[in-house]
Parts: sequence; structure tokens; C-alpha cells
Amino acid sequence: MIRTFAFKYPWILLNLLWLPLWLWLAMRLWHAKNFIVSSSVTVFTKIPTIHPHKVPLICRFLALICLILALARPQGILETFNSHSNGVDMILAVDLSSSMQIPDFFVRQTQRASRIQAAKAVLSEFIQHRKHDRIGLVAFARYPYLVSPLTLNQSWLMKNLERLDAGMIEDGTAIGSAVTMAVNRLKELDAKTRIVILLTDGVNNFGDVSPALAAEAAKTFQTKIYTIMVGNDQVFPTDERTLVEMAETTGGRFYRAYDIRTLQEVYKEIDSLEKTEVKLEGFKTYSEFFPLFLGLCGLLLALEFFFKMHRYRVLS
Repeated sequence: MIRTFAFKYPWILLNLLWLPLWLWLAMRLWHAKNFIVSSSVTVFTKIPTIHPHKVPLICRFLALICLILALARPQGILETFNSHSNGVDMILAVDLSSSMQIPDFFVRQTQRASRIQAAKAVLSEFIQHRKHDRIGLVAFARYPYLVSPLTLNQSWLMKNLERLDAGMIEDGTAIGSAVTMAVNRLKELDAKTRIVILLTDGVNNFGDVSPALAAEAAKTFQTKIYTIMVGNDQVFPTDERTLVEMAETTGGRFYRAYDIRTLQEVYKEIDSLEKTEVKLEGFKTYSEFFPLFLGLCGLLLALEFFFKMHRYRVLS
């Protein structure tokens, strides 16, 4: 919500420019009106009250200012925005096989982290940047498991991500089955964009669905797959070629990440490639202040009359 103050007819405020001239002329006229020439000071004793006071004049001056401000229609504006997003529906597929426990990622120069620890830290940052998207979470090893359905509730998603750990599922790497589960979750939705971001460090060695067949299914349902290979392939065998083919089949991209900095850059690039369209619809509520200034104008004119008649009677 945005609160502002403005005048509906600001050009009327130009009338304020002539008020100083009016005040100067009124002062001169007032002095001339209240100046009396006499050869004897005794004449003044016959006049009960002659006070060369300017309070009534000042009241009229301020009343004119209030009148001009009222005519310019001062308004308080409360502007409210409603957002309508054409978000991206995505599933984050995370490998939880035992090899993801290998501590070959450096968080700092001397501090190591396991692959799954690095992945969770980077995924957490990624999720926080996608506030308008529905995101789901699939974990897999020998079998895939739906950790969280598609949701806009980031705190719920982060809690489910935090409890994941390598080795908590029966060991293996069922890449094709995990992607198939993700595609099945996405195909029933009416989102403009559907993507699967697959993070793994191994070779597909379990499951009834091959990675190639899962990629073809994703293509059929207009779902892009971004594939990310993490870790040092000198420790465990990897299959980059399969991941490259999955990404190319669906119009996605393949990435390789050996350290946490590279992994962060990968997710930042995906974030930039898959933009969410957000439209803002604004509503304005107006509060009128001209009655306040009209009231002040009337009060000042009443004070002018009071001072003229009772406190500072002047010669006419």
C-alpha cells in the first residue's frame, strides 16, 4: 500500500502568488484609513477605542489561503496493489543415494560439505527467489518419493527440504522413475511453464522407466528438464551423456557443478531463464480534505468578525 497526498486541481494554487501583493496593499490601505491629522491631541480622548492592530487582517489573509487550498481539492490517496502471477510450476528432483554423502564440496576454503548439504543450501536460496511459483519436491534413490506436492507455501517446502539426507532411502539411483513421477505431477496443471530440475551424482541403475523414455514423456507434456551433475566423477561413475540427452530432448539444459559456487551459479542461471510473469493491478482510494480547509476558512472569517466587533474596533 502506498499513501500519497495530492491536489486534484493544482493549477488553482497559482492564486497563492497574488496573496502577498494583496496583503501589502491591504496593509497600506489600513494604515491610511487609521491615520488622523489633528492640531490637538485632545481630539483622541473623544474616540473610545482606536487600536491600529492587524489581527483581523491576518485572519482574512489566512482565510484566503485556506479557501484557495480547499478549491484545489487536497486528497489523501491510498494506492493498493494486487499481484496476478503467471507462475512457473516446477518439481525439484534431488538424488539421495549414498554417494551424495561424499564431502567433496567446499563451503569455504577449509570447510568441507557433503554433496547433499551443498545441494540443500543452494536449493534453499533458489526457493526463496521463486515466491510466485508453485514448487514441488521429489527425492529419489532406489525409488522416487514425493516429499512435497506443488505448493506456494515456501516455509512448508523449506521444512521438507531440510529433513532430507542422503542414505535415508534404500540405495540406488532411479533417475527415469523420479522424472516420470515429477512429470505426472505437472501434467495435470494448467501452468504456462512446467519444468523439472534434476540434481544427481550418479548413473541410472534402478527403476522401470529409462531416462530417455522419461524425457520423451516430459516432452509430450511440454515439460522442460534441467539436469545437473554434481561431484567429482573420479570417485563414482557418472553418465553425463544421458543427462545431456534428457535436457536436449525437452528443450532444457545440462550443467556440471564441482563446487558450491558453481552450483549456485547454475541455479541462478536457471532462475534467470525461467522468469515468472507478475502483473500488478492497482486500486486507489481517495480521502477528501477540502472540507477541513473550508472549515478553517470559515473559522478564520468568524475570528476576523469577532476581533473587529469586540477586541480591536477600528475607524470606518
